[in-house]
Amino acid sequence: MSDAAPGGSTTGRSSLGSTSPRSTVTSDGHTGKSAGQLMKEVTEDLSTLIRKEIELAKQEVGASVSAKLKGAAIIAIAGILGFFALIFLLLAIRDGLDNAMGTWLADLITAVILLAIGAAGALAAKKKLTAPLNTDLTKQTIKEDVRWAKTLGKR
Repeated sequence: MSDAAPGGSTTGRSSLGSTSPRSTVTSDGHTGKSAGQLMKEVTEDLSTLIRKEIELAKQEVGASVSAKLKGAAIIAIAGILGFFALIFLLLAIRDGLDNAMGTWLADLITAVILLAIGAAGALAAKKKLTAPLNTDLTKQTIKEDVRWAKTLGKR
């Protein structure tokens, strides 16, 4: 008959009652740790937390940049298609004005219309591209971490 412990050990000693060399077991069964061990665990947890916050910030910035790149690609495609449509529209306007006035005046009016539409498009694109990156989640979790760290000093 084997007296193996539940964890698979065949030494006859259960791992449930074992303690580390630097910790003690209190009368209620809890393992007491030294201040040094607790500080080591807190600093390790804080280090892990900071690494995770940096990782989250990288993901948020990457997602924001990716969304902006997709938006820019869509604008470029729409701009190219709009450009071809605009060419035909301007040719139709020019031909219509050419019947009522001189060719040079029809060309000038058409060019002014084209410049006005181009300026409006440039202003709209500038507004979209100057919007700040969104890192709200990272800011919120960092604030929570600071509050948590402040509570450690009060314990």
